[in-house]
Amino acid sequence: MSFNFSQKTAVSTKELFRQAEFDNILKCVHCGLCLDSCPTYRELDDEKDSPRGRLYIMRGLWEGELELEPSVIEPLSRCLDCRACESACPSGVPYGELLEKTRGIILENTPQSLKEKFLRRVLFKGLFRSDKLLITASWILKIYSASGLPKLITKTIVGNFLPKSFVFQQHLLPECSGKSFKRKYADEILPPFLPPEIEVIDSQIQKKNLRVAMFSGCIMDVSETAVHESTLTLLRHIGCEVVVPGNQGCCGALHVHSGDRKTAQEFALKNLAAFEPRHLDAIITNAAGCGAQLQEYHHLFSETNPESETGGKSAENWISFENKIVDVLEFLSRFPELLEKLSWRNDEDTVLYDAPCHLMHAQKVDENPRKLLNNLPGVRLVPLNESNWCCGSAGIYNIVQPELSGAVLNRKIESLRKTLVSNPKATTIVTGNPGCLYQIRAGIRSNNIDIRIIHPVVYLAERLKKNGI
Repeated sequence: MSFNFSQKTAVSTKELFRQAEFDNILKCVHCGLCLDSCPTYRELDDEKDSPRGRLYIMRGLWEGELELEPSVIEPLSRCLDCRACESACPSGVPYGELLEKTRGIILENTPQSLKEKFLRRVLFKGLFRSDKLLITASWILKIYSASGLPKLITKTIVGNFLPKSFVFQQHLLPECSGKSFKRKYADEILPPFLPPEIEVIDSQIQKKNLRVAMFSGCIMDVSETAVHESTLTLLRHIGCEVVVPGNQGCCGALHVHSGDRKTAQEFALKNLAAFEPRHLDAIITNAAGCGAQLQEYHHLFSETNPESETGGKSAENWISFENKIVDVLEFLSRFPELLEKLSWRNDEDTVLYDAPCHLMHAQKVDENPRKLLNNLPGVRLVPLNESNWCCGSAGIYNIVQPELSGAVLNRKIESLRKTLVSNPKATTIVTGNPGCLYQIRAGIRSNNIDIRIIHPVVYLAERLKKNGI
């Protein structure tokens, strides 16, 4: 990402940060306990590429001692925003919130190259706003994958003549469906499907008449069909009434991470309008990054936002909405007695588990998903060596920072190899975030490792003796 800094903003850098409600920067006491948890610090061994170093930079901007110059911005752009530092921090520094606000100020107050402007307009402000464009793009990628060109590039000598980053991107391609999940079920009330082994009178959910909604996202809405379908199957099997709002949209996480907070605000208001009137008990997500973003919408709207910018919504509206957001694995784990009564396969299987950063560090969800999977009959769950470490995906980080992302991924693949040495019978890796799934799958493919990686809900649905509705 390149900038032309010949232009100066009318408002001082210090004032820009004061307007952003940045006082939480004072929580950092610079103890350094976050250093060992940071993937970029581990790879680069440079203080400015650590959480503490970046917080020094952000505080310098907030206090007016630093300006928005390339040497200041570059370390901030290299951060994965994995938020592992938040789990390590004893002072409760909201690092992710501070970094994302900083990136917003950078985007709004530094010139962009023509290439970046074009890509932001086409992708962030175009593709992710339009269901039709997403479906079209999914169809194109589906046809491209079926053509055999990705395998030609990755499996033959052809790849030797192309940039390594382009070759790796062929491994990253999602399994596109060319169809929209939310359009398939839009606004339909999907009743519970209670198998014979569960009597309605015993159902914890039926007694409460729980109605849940599924968040379908943007890319996930038109790809990796098995993830959404498996989520729907499991929810209905334990007795939930499920609705998929047809007017929902992208969560805005990619936009927030890249500094485009205005478009993310637009998506937040759209999603609030889609879910709020439906009187839901829970809003189910199956993408850790989306879930984390949905739970933090209030960060996009400061107390000083004009009413016109917030759609007339107060902090109470956002907190009420955010409190309903729950990851599907966390939700299912709340009903162990119901799950226990379902008919599961009991053949023995060893499964490796990788914890998505935004599930573990942002949503603070880790123990229950592992218990849920480990309690399946015949299943032995083994956390991947360094399961809590980032894989290097981080939204589109693997595209904009391919070398550093590759180095982080190599560490993950090495930990996978070590885990497989101790567990040679493992057949599957499960991870609860699509970005992690794409990234690790690409690493497996490029290293010719014979193991599959899927979302945990797909694995759960596979283990059901009767998994169709």
